Amino acid sequence: MTKTYHTPGCHGKEHDWFQVSDRNRRIGSQEFRYLHCDHCGLVRLDNVPSNLGDYYPADYYALPTAGQLATIADAAPFKIDVVKRFAKQGRLLEIGPAYGVFAFQAKQAGFQVDAIEMDARCCDYLTKVVGINAVHSDSPHEAISPLGTHDVIALWHVIEHVPDPWTLLAAIANNLTPNGILILAAPNPDAWQFHVMGKQWPHVDAPRHLYLLPAQVLIDYAKNLGLEQVHYTTTDSDARKWNRFGWQKLLMNLTDRKLLQYAGYLVGYIVSIVLAPFETRAHKGSAYTLILRKVDTGTKQA
Repeated sequence: MTKTYHTPGCHGKEHDWFQVSDRNRRIGSQEFRYLHCDHCGLVRLDNVPSNLGDYYPADYYALPTAGQLATIADAAPFKIDVVKRFAKQGRLLEIGPAYGVFAFQAKQAGFQVDAIEMDARCCDYLTKVVGINAVHSDSPHEAISPLGTHDVIALWHVIEHVPDPWTLLAAIANNLTPNGILILAAPNPDAWQFHVMGKQWPHVDAPRHLYLLPAQVLIDYAKNLGLEQVHYTTTDSDARKWNRFGWQKLLMNLTDRKLLQYAGYLVGYIVSIVLAPFETRAHKGSAYTLILRKVDTGTKQA
């Protein structure tokens, strides 16, 4: 049985916060119960369905051709540009790459790329089309060790899907080389959108998002693992994209009719522009990008 876990070391009390069904994909009618910690602010799914895999249907990953992949990668350089600000070369591991846009970018930039992916079709694509070493596993904390150490580890909107992010973070910290970096992007539970939309916020994405993790919770936990914060933002191009998605998907979720959904998509785009001043305030964007560096204790001692 899949479980989620409260923040290790937090003595705050968790309370029932809201219940919501799968609004984004409308798979079944089950209500999912989320808990909220009154101290650290963690939000987690309490009643994880036993058939969680059914909420990731085959069309969750639409595999592009090699040419389409290259076009997508060229059009969205944000992720690899961020990495290159902190690391220029070395071994890079992406956990949860799907079909591998970022992995492709990293390989093109000269990194030696490994990947851990739970979808078998994506793993086959990563190996044959992207041309990287891909490990098929839904337990990344176990799969990471045999791969050897890495200079960069990236989780782009993945950690919220992981049943035990705490064990995974410990495995990542152990795997990183001294001065290696961990890049995390995730939905931001401190977002202005979440405050406005509540349980209808598309980034809740029940039940696929097992957690909504405040960045400070990750920063504090990672510090105990020897990882220190070097970058944090909720206003980069990735966050702005997810701001726009939130308004669009909120309106699209109101109807099953394709024409009205398209209208919601267009109106949501306009709404996102009008409300951008509220979402570009400090730490109020719909997603954050967090970069942590492994402390080189040898250098410090020297």
